[in-house]
Amino acid sequence: MRGITRDTLVEMFDRKLFYVFAAVTVLSLLVVFLTGSFEVDMSIDTAGERDAEMLNEMLGDPIIRVFEFYLSFLVFLAVMGTAGLIPNMLEKGRADYYLSKPLSRTALFLNKFFGILIVYGLTIMLSGVIIYAAVGLIHDLFCTRIIYLFLFSMIAFFIWFSITAFAGVAFGSNAIALMSAFIIWILQKILAGREILEALTSSKIIKYIVDAFYYIIPKTGEISDIAIKLTAGRPVNDWMPFYSSFLFALALLYVAIVIFKLKNY
Repeated sequence: MRGITRDTLVEMFDRKLFYVFAAVTVLSLLVVFLTGSFEVDMSIDTAGERDAEMLNEMLGDPIIRVFEFYLSFLVFLAVMGTAGLIPNMLEKGRADYYLSKPLSRTALFLNKFFGILIVYGLTIMLSGVIIYAAVGLIHDLFCTRIIYLFLFSMIAFFIWFSITAFAGVAFGSNAIALMSAFIIWILQKILAGREILEALTSSKIIKYIVDAFYYIIPKTGEISDIAIKLTAGRPVNDWMPFYSSFLFALALLYVAIVIFKLKNY
């Protein structure tokens, strides 16, 4: 696995993707440094304390939400950057090279899959740690619960990469891998408001279908909400989006392995 992981790291530099993450990190650091020049008066009197708490309850911690958005953006870049790695591995000639290694097809696929997750996941983590350290130093804000945002960002990356990896194995196309991720993203946005969709129809069959798709399709947006709640120290009442999404990713990974073992390259 170390050899494939090392190859993935070299490939990331060859494709200049590391420099994209570095550029995003540097630009984000500049924004963080600029925010240090603004002084925000956070003091409130006793009479306004309850109103401030209500406002915070409605909006949540803005710093947590902004940092979660930053990590989500890094995950987006990683998903876009890695969508073609599996199809490229299976191209004629390159597939012969990989299949000639003394590994079973299952071991080969899992080594490549987790090698990509490790390399790009650590890149996301490194960028996130740099930015959060800068925020902490400039604004004197440190919270150990921020680890939840990092952890759930890695889970979101695993879920999205399982989608593109499955599509890459099944169809052998970079474009279809990217389109699959985009279609799933659109579906989860639509299904997030399934109550509105169900209110527009009286058909129980359609309602069952909508509910079925809601429980099957991964819900990374709701997973992000769980991460934000945990980071802010608030209770999580519904873990279903996390469990169902993670199981969906595991199922796709399993099917991708089965297809990879059966295909003739």
